[in-house]
Amino acid sequence: MSNRRRTGRFLVALAATAALALPLDAGQAQSDQTTVPGKTFAAYEYWWYPIDFVDHFIDPLSSQWEVEGRGDARTQNGMLTLMSTRKGNLGVTLRGHDRDRGRWEIRLRGKRFETGNTDYTVAAELIPAGSRDQHCGARNVGFAGFRPEVDSSARFHVRTLPDLQFTSVRRRMNLTNDYWHTYAVQVTTKRIAWFVDGVARAVENRPEALSGIPLTLRLQLQAVPGETMNRSRLQVDTARYFTLKTPSKKPVRGTLPDLGTYADAC
Repeated sequence: MSNRRRTGRFLVALAATAALALPLDAGQAQSDQTTVPGKTFAAYEYWWYPIDFVDHFIDPLSSQWEVEGRGDARTQNGMLTLMSTRKGNLGVTLRGHDRDRGRWEIRLRGKRFETGNTDYTVAAELIPAGSRDQHCGARNVGFAGFRPEVDSSARFHVRTLPDLQFTSVRRRMNLTNDYWHTYAVQVTTKRIAWFVDGVARAVENRPEALSGIPLTLRLQLQAVPGETMNRSRLQVDTARYFTLKTPSKKPVRGTLPDLGTYADAC
């Protein structure tokens, strides 16, 4: 083989390796968001870096994920899969990765397998980490919340004591039919921002919305207490956490959530 041919093949291989090491840009990530949802990540659009935690759920479910509730929680074909029963919550909580600020992003989908009963809510939240008092959900930051096959709206919230709740609803997000979407939340000392499919959807900057406590990620199928539920599934194929070391490469803008009260605070 000639030296020229060897050199050419080496340069092609080197270029391919370099391309795999770089994050996708918006064009590579998704050409048509209306037909292929769930492939545009906020991390790529806003150039978040560095990454401090990642789980692609290739291996059996790690012990750092604590399973809570009734049903089946396991990895399957590179996905975390939660399969509910007809009663009670089912979820997993990330342990040992407590952060009071930063950027969390997941790719998630939900599916309902039957009708006739009450629908589960597919939820991704940041909750008080470790042994901190949960206050019945009154310190949570929700960045994905919808009922599969029913909702087309994305719901976000942040709650603080004693009973404040800041809520935003983004309509016509096409969350039905088991579609993948990416969901992210950025928490700083001055504001919280929510993202779906790489776009900032809401931004909260009122001081009373910022608790400053260490948080961790929880993924959950949420039941209505005492109700018989429609069996449902939650799947996540990537979960990542980025620090705030580098600023977003473009402005983060979104609507201001509505202020209300959280009746279940305790």
